[in-house]
Amino acid sequence: MQAGLIILLLTILSVLIRSFRWKTILNSQQYNIPFLKVLEYYLSGLSITFFFPMVIFGGEVFRGYDLKEKYSIPWPKSIASVIIDRILEITTYAIAAVFGIAFFILKATFTPAKFYLTIFLGTFFILILIGIFYFKSFKKKSIISSLLKIFRLKNSNGAETMIGVEKELFRYFRPNKKVMWKGIALSFLHVLTLLARAMLLILFLGKEIDVLLVVSIVAFSSLAMLLPIPAALGSHEAVQSFVFDSLGLGANTAMAFVFIIRGVELIIALFGVVFFFRFGIQILDSVILRKITKLIIHKKK
Repeated sequence: MQAGLIILLLTILSVLIRSFRWKTILNSQQYNIPFLKVLEYYLSGLSITFFFPMVIFGGEVFRGYDLKEKYSIPWPKSIASVIIDRILEITTYAIAAVFGIAFFILKATFTPAKFYLTIFLGTFFILILIGIFYFKSFKKKSIISSLLKIFRLKNSNGAETMIGVEKELFRYFRPNKKVMWKGIALSFLHVLTLLARAMLLILFLGKEIDVLLVVSIVAFSSLAMLLPIPAALGSHEAVQSFVFDSLGLGANTAMAFVFIIRGVELIIALFGVVFFFRFGIQILDSVILRKITKLIIHKKK
């Protein structure tokens, strides 16, 4: 019971850190939204990701739409804040994955060479994409404009919005801006809470483990989240079973580990559901009201 409470508290701390990171992003856009409101929006987004895994990026889009509706934040700015938040998270996950994979190779028992090659190429590809993004951002060289020209979509309906979002990204990702480094620092703090949670949970499960092995476990969890699978559906369980077994911790320990983590995340997601339905009903009401108003105005004309 006490062990479960500690794991729950660390998970809550992780959510608080991520919510605060998002708030710092919004503050940099000159939108001072109360932290509790930001937390509510963040939880509602997490609930979508947890309970509706088939909706790719559904949680992120809902968070951006919430801001647009409740605080009249322009769509490019609201969705950009969510994308920035996600980029910061992916950056730290990728860095953690590099160290974790290196430690795994040193510590793991025999593993097929094809596995190492696949993991190396996948991680290398992600790092290349991140590197290109940061290079372009620091140089303020548009990626979206180039893609729109290549696919001949420069005059499409969403082109202006995409360019607006990219401009917001460029404003945030500047090496001389403290807010960017603050966001990266908060992202690493989030990863540290995941490391602490994983290490304590494994110890509670009766297994001896050193910090390097915990880094490997968290790294592969991060990779599972980066895979193009909605909400890492099933990938987390499969990856951890393989990693735990390769590190001599046993597949059964992996299943218990994942089961407890999922249980704690379920509790957090259930809180998010409350906010999701509340915000969803409010948004639906406002959308219906706008449509009725438009119909009335149209009839009068």
